[in-house]
Amino acid sequence: MTTAKDHITNGRASTNDGRAEFFIKPGYTTRAAPEYFHDTLADTRGITHQPDAYPLAAHLAAYYGCRHVIDIGCGLAHKLVELHPRFEVIGVDFGDNLHRCRERYPFGQWIEWDLERDGVIELDPAIVASSVVVCSDVIEHLVDPTGLLANLRALLEHAPAAVLTTPERDLVRGSSHFGPPQNPSHVREWNLAELEMLLRAERLRINFTGLTMDNDHEWQKRTSLAVLERNDAATRDLRAPAGFRVVALMTAYNEADIIAASLRHLFAQGVEVYLLDNWSSDRTFEIAGEFLGHGLAGLERFPAGGASHSYDWRELLRRVEELSQTIEADWFIHHDADELRESPWPGVSLRDGLYRVERSGFNSVDHTVVNFRPVDNSFAANSDFESHFKFFEFGRTQPDYVQVKAWQNLGRKISLADSGGHDVQFDGRRVYPYKFLLKHYSIRSQRHGERKVFGERQPRWNAGEKSMGWHTHYDVVRPGHNFLRRPESLTHFDRESFYRAYLVERLSGIGCMRSKG
Repeated sequence: MTTAKDHITNGRASTNDGRAEFFIKPGYTTRAAPEYFHDTLADTRGITHQPDAYPLAAHLAAYYGCRHVIDIGCGLAHKLVELHPRFEVIGVDFGDNLHRCRERYPFGQWIEWDLERDGVIELDPAIVASSVVVCSDVIEHLVDPTGLLANLRALLEHAPAAVLTTPERDLVRGSSHFGPPQNPSHVREWNLAELEMLLRAERLRINFTGLTMDNDHEWQKRTSLAVLERNDAATRDLRAPAGFRVVALMTAYNEADIIAASLRHLFAQGVEVYLLDNWSSDRTFEIAGEFLGHGLAGLERFPAGGASHSYDWRELLRRVEELSQTIEADWFIHHDADELRESPWPGVSLRDGLYRVERSGFNSVDHTVVNFRPVDNSFAANSDFESHFKFFEFGRTQPDYVQVKAWQNLGRKISLADSGGHDVQFDGRRVYPYKFLLKHYSIRSQRHGERKVFGERQPRWNAGEKSMGWHTHYDVVRPGHNFLRRPESLTHFDRESFYRAYLVERLSGIGCMRSKG
């Protein structure tokens, strides 16, 4: 194991490739003698820093099937102990902070370790393999951070994931700040790009980076967050082989204005489509038929005997279940025509993303719902609705938070109808820890909203399904309802900033309810 001393001479790297200042910009002044950090803010002011970091770690631990959370630089461990007894907790720190943890918390394991010393923390590999690691706002306190990074690297030989946070210098201080940090306990602070370079140079595998909330008083996103993965993970650069087949089982009713664009989007993602049309009264069926043999694997009207007077969603879902037993595919997606989906990795197609999920040992995928709302009546039918609609909000209803709608074909019977299509069930299901993105475009204009809700949905609900509590999302909508939203009540969607600013929300759903977005 390479130690800190192999890299550092008097607090600086011995190479000249950018490591000399740990990838901090030239001219930056570090603090040579930081004060010991007494973790007292939560005690004295009721402030919780990085309120989403530990819930994210708990989310990952649950989905990875872990029993432990290891907190490197735990301070007084306020946020760590909130995870007990759901998880066994292990805190690592030194000095007064750790002594007070031992006094306060008889449960858990408290390890005294100075992160700037040589060597790595000795922990049972079996325990580490059943742990997610947290390192929240620690690295900026260290004159020599390579000891910490060496420990993270050693833990990630076994642990499936680690969550690391640190202040984003440019957002907190401004891009013209050249140090030293205002906090007397901080040695140096990185911007996100510098942090990424440092982590990669120290041979840590970055799965995701972005921003998270500073604290629960100001709710500003000025903290960098990195999700690191196990060192032996071999899925980051994988592409699906030629024979890997993903089929979207799409349902549609009167979606002629978007059906062509919806199909093209899936084809561009490497996904084939089998379309079930619920006897649309517009040209949805005819338009879709033009794609048969060109990405559209199948097309049928359902029910086969002719249009029914009601929208029989349960029966449609049972037909989807049947198709998943007869179509030869590696993965299926239960998909509506007014949805677009993306993998959680920018630039990675939906097909390649599902292949990564499979290679990671998981067989189903949940989604974070982003609802795009019309702010005017300018949408033109058959145009690119993804590029047109720019204002969104996260899903707010309970069904939006359970969207397990993609699954590996294991040759087992699946159930969709029992959950109303929100939560596919089958024996041996393992849901991937990181959600994919589901972009929803249910209403496209005032006229479209009135026609859809008052003409095509409310009069056609199946009475039995309504009695089960289904189809409630338009219950509050009455004639005269304004389907157009004020832009200032929504969040403008910019792809690059969205993936960066809403990292925790899109990967886990944590924080969606409080976000305007």
